[in-house]
Amino acid sequence: MDKILNLFAFLPFSIVVSCLISIHCISTINAQEFEFNPHDYYSIEDYQSTADGKSISTSEEKSFATLEEESTSSSDDTSDQDSEDSEKENCINNQIQSVLHSNNADDMKTDSYYSDFHFIKKFNKNGTLVDSWGNVGSNDGEFLHAHGITIDSEDNIYVSDAENCNIQKFDNNGTFITMWGKKGKSGGEFLQPESMAVDSRDNIYIAEYSAENIQKFDNNGTFITMWGKKGDDEGEFKKPWGVALDSKNNVYVSDQALPRVQKFDSNGSFIDMWGKKGEKKGQFVHQHDITVDANDLVYVTDGRQNSRISVFDDTGKFIKHWGSEGKNEGQFIENHGIVVDSEGNVYVVDTRNVRIQKFNNDGNFITMWGSLGCKDNQFLIPHDIAIDSKGYVYVTDSGKSHFRANYDCNKNSK
Repeated sequence: MDKILNLFAFLPFSIVVSCLISIHCISTINAQEFEFNPHDYYSIEDYQSTADGKSISTSEEKSFATLEEESTSSSDDTSDQDSEDSEKENCINNQIQSVLHSNNADDMKTDSYYSDFHFIKKFNKNGTLVDSWGNVGSNDGEFLHAHGITIDSEDNIYVSDAENCNIQKFDNNGTFITMWGKKGKSGGEFLQPESMAVDSRDNIYIAEYSAENIQKFDNNGTFITMWGKKGDDEGEFKKPWGVALDSKNNVYVSDQALPRVQKFDSNGSFIDMWGKKGEKKGQFVHQHDITVDANDLVYVTDGRQNSRISVFDDTGKFIKHWGSEGKNEGQFIENHGIVVDSEGNVYVVDTRNVRIQKFNNDGNFITMWGSLGCKDNQFLIPHDIAIDSKGYVYVTDSGKSHFRANYDCNKNSK
């Protein structure tokens, strides 16, 4: 060992620095290949340190390493990208190889496992599967990366596709109605549409993650207005992820890169904001989604380190929070989507634990459902959630390949 250390001591400083830079670049590329930058999802070491104290299994660790090797093999195309500052080319085909594990879309459509996978899953309030729809593709009723979901007063379902860069509208049985959007930064165009919300007039508000704005449409997809740009000031965003409306049609936006909630009127005029980085009451580390209940209480998922749900009144006054990092009841690893039903029950998408958890409005655990797999009552990467007037729960499952391990519906039996 001493000889090895002495050898490193005589290596030129430039070589050591180059090696370190190379390791960092490979890490960044691996993460970019799977949608987000290195700060968005945990490493194997992070996963080993979850609150329950259990390590990732040997088979999972080996599988994760295999996934990293596959990602590294395509690094030449992405090595010059800056995931924080450069424009993300998320529209059409950017992630199709990493998410779907194939170079040929026609080949994927012939796969029996793949043809049985659906991006939209409908459950009753207790978690029993009722329906599912949405195969891979870019045509009507098809998806590459189903992400945000919301429901209007007539129980029509709206789903954002972060790779096709469009919004699709369905009835509550999954019948396609209309679609709008294309790649771009102008009104009615998207780079990476994420979460959505509906106001009392059934106008649709969409958080545009990569273009740093909020866009507003009528329920037929006609563009109305947009606001926001990249920045730290009032009315500016860095990674707007969640959007929600209260009973007065005020708009609340959570920002993944800025630890705060901003409040606007329905035309985008700034009203207020609150929050800062930290682990104390009312503080955030890594926000994801946001929702507002019938009493105008604001619920925010804080999906990193804090791993909890924080609740505020409509002025930003902290009320309560619950949750911690882990895999037990009431714990989360990367909690994303959140919604409150008419009875005040809170449903949370626990993304990395591939499940939905249900709580009462005091944060007491009620039930949960879901597991890793290719069946429609299972999940791979669940992201967002919505509830219709009859209490049915809709969940978007955004991809076939799970990020925690090399689990692909084309390669694993049901």
